[in-house]
Amino acid sequence: MALLERVRPISLPITWLDRRTMLGILLAALAGAVVLSLTRPPTVVPVLVAGGNLPAGTPLSELDISVRDVSSSVGLVEGDTVGELADWTLRVPLAAGEPISPSLLVPPQVGDSPDALALSLDRSHAVQGNLSQGDLVDVLLTRPSSFDEAPVTELVAAAVYILDVSVGESGFDADRVDVVLAVDGDLAAELANARESGTIDLVRVAP
Repeated sequence: MALLERVRPISLPITWLDRRTMLGILLAALAGAVVLSLTRPPTVVPVLVAGGNLPAGTPLSELDISVRDVSSSVGLVEGDTVGELADWTLRVPLAAGEPISPSLLVPPQVGDSPDALALSLDRSHAVQGNLSQGDLVDVLLTRPSSFDEAPVTELVAAAVYILDVSVGESGFDADRVDVVLAVDGDLAAELANARESGTIDLVRVAP
């Protein structure tokens, strides 16, 4: 009968030595990860700074621009060269070592148009609000028709730089687009006159 008895499987419990070994391996791996994180060099980002005392109104390509590595580039201009900003200028002078921020930069399109003029337009006359700061727009004026003449549309200004855009989101302003344009004295007068003479449309210029 003993030979016919069912053989029970033997379950070997994990010994304390095995548990201690596993715990040791885990602690060693954790310690290695901590050491790696502590010895890893911090991530840095190159930003543009004034290499010397810089004047306002001069293209960056003609100025002494240096590069500094920082841990955070928030509010600064990233890069190790001026690159596409070569023709941009400084709004105000900078002392040597001061970082360059986007708010201090003036695009070349604004150099000859230092003033600003605002237009408030219906979405249908302002590319449905699909405009952004930095876009260029052509300004068209459509004069109302008279008894013997059809409406006439004319180009008032070409490639005008947008300084700021605000698009209405709700309420009475939901269909309005407020645009601030870079202008000089003559263009400001032309746009102000156009605003009172008919309907203004903005055409976004393709890049």
